[in-house]
Amino acid sequence: MDLSDGLADALRQIADASGVGIAVDGEALPIAPGARRWFESAGMDPVQEALAGGDDYELLLAVPRRRRGRLTTVSRQSRGIPLTRVGQATAEIGVRVVRNGTAEPLPAGFVHF
Repeated sequence: MDLSDGLADALRQIADASGVGIAVDGEALPIAPGARRWFESAGMDPVQEALAGGDDYELLLAVPRRRRGRLTTVSRQSRGIPLTRVGQATAEIGVRVVRNGTAEPLPAGFVHF
């Protein structure tokens, strides 16, 4: 799924369509160091902003545990396209961000108007 409306929106859509919950590892999100510094200097939480922002030209995918080997192979064959594991599906319905062992609510996704 593309992240043009934000990671939070895409996570909710995947969770709802799949009937699962998702636990996002807030520390695993690939936030550029410059962006992290800018958000922090503006008094904003880089993780919450990364989740809520839109216009990202990235893809989100969910891979069953039994298919991780195939994903690893595809990653190696992609010649440098980075893949980052940012969370996992859970039996507990709902999407949450986990940081330092504490679950936080997921921010709203990007709103066009």
